[in-house]
Amino acid sequence: MTPDAAHAYRPDVDGLRALAVLAVLGYHAFPGVVPGGFVGVDVFFVISGFLITGIILEEQRRGAFSFAGFYWRRIRRIFPALILVLAACLALGWRVLLPDEFAQLGRHVAAGAGFVSNLALWRESGYFDSAAELKPLLHLWSLGIEEQYYLVWPLALFLFRRHPRRMLAMVLVVGALSFLLNVALVERHQSSAFYLPLTRFWELLGGSLLACLGFGVPARWRDAASFAGTALIALAIVLLSGRSVFPGVWALAPVAGAMLVISAGPSAWLNRALFGNRLAVYIGLVSYPLYLWHWPLLAYARIVHGAEPPAGLLAGLLALALVLSVLTYELVEKKIRRARLGARAKHAVPALAGSMAALACGGVVVTIGELPAQSASNPQLAEIARASADWQRTRTARIPGDSERAVLFFGDSHMEHYLPRIIRVIEEHRAPLRTVIVKTEGGCAPFPGIERKHERCSRFVDEGLKIAHEPSVDTVVIAASWVGFVNRGDYYKVGQEEGSPLQPLSPAASWVFERFEHELATLVAEGKRVVLVLSSPRGSAFSPKSVIERDWTEVRVSHPFAAVPKSALWKFIRPIDERLKAIAARAGASVLDPTEWLCGPAACPAADEQGRPLYMDDSHIRASVARARITALDRYVYLEKPQSAAASAAAQP
Repeated sequence: MTPDAAHAYRPDVDGLRALAVLAVLGYHAFPGVVPGGFVGVDVFFVISGFLITGIILEEQRRGAFSFAGFYWRRIRRIFPALILVLAACLALGWRVLLPDEFAQLGRHVAAGAGFVSNLALWRESGYFDSAAELKPLLHLWSLGIEEQYYLVWPLALFLFRRHPRRMLAMVLVVGALSFLLNVALVERHQSSAFYLPLTRFWELLGGSLLACLGFGVPARWRDAASFAGTALIALAIVLLSGRSVFPGVWALAPVAGAMLVISAGPSAWLNRALFGNRLAVYIGLVSYPLYLWHWPLLAYARIVHGAEPPAGLLAGLLALALVLSVLTYELVEKKIRRARLGARAKHAVPALAGSMAALACGGVVVTIGELPAQSASNPQLAEIARASADWQRTRTARIPGDSERAVLFFGDSHMEHYLPRIIRVIEEHRAPLRTVIVKTEGGCAPFPGIERKHERCSRFVDEGLKIAHEPSVDTVVIAASWVGFVNRGDYYKVGQEEGSPLQPLSPAASWVFERFEHELATLVAEGKRVVLVLSSPRGSAFSPKSVIERDWTEVRVSHPFAAVPKSALWKFIRPIDERLKAIAARAGASVLDPTEWLCGPAACPAADEQGRPLYMDDSHIRASVARARITALDRYVYLEKPQSAAASAAAQP
């Protein structure tokens, strides 16, 4: 294949785009049917690297390349559809989102307009990050990676333009390093491996490598290469799922598959018959706006329904996304991209850049609350939004007190939700205080010997127990989402992460509680006071957003908060709490029952007397509520029982 032929228009590549976008749509709407459809994005990366690198190399060969021309074309290619989608998401979000949700959308609009969505989402990722399916602009992470690649790649090609062999070596070395970094991070830092550009560049470099080589497979192997590549992509779509450790080594399947299909060339039978089909080619041509439109429609449907929408609605929304993408392509993209001459073409790029900058500024204005959502005018909805964001993060800290004697507060986020009160006690300093040590990690139950998939819980637990055994620590307070540990289903025995997950209350997993009891007994034998905090109330009725309903035009409060009967709560918490009580009794530890201070005699309220939510989600207490009301742990911070203000005044000489 000659260089000219290698970089000529390839209808089959547009057809490959169709496979990629349809896989992504299938996964986003029907993950049970298309479990690994997310690999379509990886196919997109290879295609993008191949096409853009080919264009740059061809222009360099003709002496026609310029950086200004390259980025001018990128703006005309990328901005029109993206501007429409960002504006539509903002407009719809203003009507149907709560103030805190709209502020998050503003951040995502600003990040999308600045092509750093992947970095923004990476920074947000964590235990309390909102569900991915409820983020209307989540899908822009891939666009961010592509554009970050094209900030540096044209310069790299320009620097190596006179040295083809060095250019090829550079592609291979950088690609290998990027792939190895991806593999190194994916097990322990999956969100980093997924979102960071350096761990994804190797996929674009796969396509760039094909363009740099400038030839395909020999003619006799073309059909085999095309079939093998398509099979690899299909296997990835079928065998992978959202639970897979991805990207990692698994990403090789769609990347290698796309490279094989492209290298087979347009004359391969499958490329000609399937990917070169007119319908496939047209879907490939509209794949970019189709990708942009489909996800916000699905995300808003899930937000409005408060649950997974019916299959018929999801299919209808995909059809609507196709209609919108065709309209965007025919009425907007084609007119702007094909404008070569005249005043309109001259002003198109500055107008597009100005519009994108305006959207970025608009996103910032929304983020800081200067342009609130429509729902902010409703005091009840505003309070629900405040409750949903009412959290104070304190993971690891050592706060010196009036003595070297220390108290350790150890556990997951269900220890963390008591810490605002501990911080207040320290700040008020009404009596001599212990040194306070905080060791918490969201989603990690404080049981030794277990690991949670994709997390580092065992390391966290080992570090926490090591602190607990320090001679200066005389009190250890342990709290956790004990019910979450029982029900989560993604914990494993350390060293057996690939086996069956634990079933904590089954006889086969009794060793988990035996090791935990042994640790507690050892601490007690060392003369330490050990306190187990039992389960706090939990359930959907406690979530601030449980009392709202939405349609496609507004969000409203549908009913007042209702207290949850203790009998209903005990169905969830009693099995694990009774076991913990028995463990504590044998080990010599004491227990605290949060339902004693969070519930009444018969029921547990979800809101206070003024109707304000007490929880920030379905199980975590609001920081402001904990700070003001939860005093049960105060005694473990004080070196001695604090006097009341009146008694303190009476004691003055």
